[in-house]
Amino acid sequence: MTRTKWRNLVFVLIAVLALIAASCSSSEDADEPQVAEPAPTSAPEPADEPEPAAEPEPADEPEPAAEPEPADESAVEPAEEPDPEPEPTAAPTPIPVPDGPTVGITDDTIKIAILRSDTKALEDAGILPDVGDLPLNYMTFAELANAEGGAGGRNIELVFHIFPPGAAATDQQPACIAATEDDQVAIVHFVGGVAAETVLCATEGHDRIAYMLSGILPQEIYDRSNGLLFAQSLTTERLMGSWPAMVDAQGLLEGRTLGLMRGDIGEHEVASNVLRAALAELGYEIADEVALPCQGSSCRQVELGVERMQSAGVETVFTLVPPSPSSSAVRLADEIGWEPQWLVSDIENLAFDSVAQAVYSRVADLVDGAYGHTYGLDRLERDEHGIECNARFSEATGITYEEGDDAWSAVVSTCLFIQNVVAAANWSQERYGTLNQTTLVEGFESLSNYRLGDITGSWGPGKHDAPDVVTLKIFDGDCACWSEVQGARMMLEP
Repeated sequence: MTRTKWRNLVFVLIAVLALIAASCSSSEDADEPQVAEPAPTSAPEPADEPEPAAEPEPADEPEPAAEPEPADESAVEPAEEPDPEPEPTAAPTPIPVPDGPTVGITDDTIKIAILRSDTKALEDAGILPDVGDLPLNYMTFAELANAEGGAGGRNIELVFHIFPPGAAATDQQPACIAATEDDQVAIVHFVGGVAAETVLCATEGHDRIAYMLSGILPQEIYDRSNGLLFAQSLTTERLMGSWPAMVDAQGLLEGRTLGLMRGDIGEHEVASNVLRAALAELGYEIADEVALPCQGSSCRQVELGVERMQSAGVETVFTLVPPSPSSSAVRLADEIGWEPQWLVSDIENLAFDSVAQAVYSRVADLVDGAYGHTYGLDRLERDEHGIECNARFSEATGITYEEGDDAWSAVVSTCLFIQNVVAAANWSQERYGTLNQTTLVEGFESLSNYRLGDITGSWGPGKHDAPDVVTLKIFDGDCACWSEVQGARMMLEP
């Protein structure tokens, strides 16, 4: 074979291989590869370009899925919407703390002065009933209160001052000065036998809270005390205003000549005016009024007063004079053959059992049948408060008093005083977060319902005398004691 033929054969083979390679590179979906036609032998012609592979037809797009039919609302309840997030609670507006003095009040203590008449010698002599150890009573209940958290979180500190029995205001002043100026106390507590001027020494003169256990004072003294005087006794106006209606219900006024015996002092003059007005509303009047010169617990010219009332034909006597001259009046009346109906009241504590046994016992048969108008703070009836207080006292001291006697009642009264101080201070601390004189006054006014024996009491804004009930008692000469007249109790207007 000639060189030329070999060269042509090589070109042909190269062209075939090229066609095969082009066929392999075409689409896999082509029917079959293209076969190259043999080139002319004289000269190789360029191979035909392979036809482009057919483009695959696009696949059919899937039909959209059918939307699901809505569920039967009756079969499937819609999910509950979540509760909305609660709005944040606004911070409470702080209660503004009223300004007030803090004399006698620290972050840890509250100081209280106990002022009382020194009756120990009279008790030992049998002239006055034994009321036990009063300082021990107060200290015991203060210590018990302190052990339980104190008053408004503060320990109660007590100081004691005494004045002579039956002392006039001038003799009581040193005790008030010592308590307010020397001891710098927050509260002055008067146990009894205190003059109006001595109370004003604490309130009006030294701007201190005064808490009075017993004693009748006119509303004027409360007003002059600027809201700082609280009492577990009545104002003169409330006591005297209710007296005529109560004795009239017992038939003691109708058709009788009425007289009034009193001391020539300011408080008795106020009482006389209120009594006269209350009698006038019922259609009665005082035929004769005797004002005796009195100082402290003593009065002069009692005999002259008795003779004058006998001459005026007085048959029923309202008496306001202190116990000793009142007892003398009864005795002197008997000596001249005058036997009126005697009417006494809680002014000067004349309707108290303690006074009856200490003073009237000497003329008990002459006083038999007398009527006493009272709010009833003397001999306390048996009740849970009294029993509990005496039980706690006995447990703390080992001393037990006979239920219902004067010493037993004194424990109850002392216990109530400390409880009221604690309640008032706790109220102030809880409401304002602190304690001063103004908030403590509000604390006492918050005590709208408390009970001492079978007598209800309450304080409030504008009402600082506690008792809400008065009653009538009759004196029994055999026991020298008072017993309540059934059905005689009467609720008082504030």
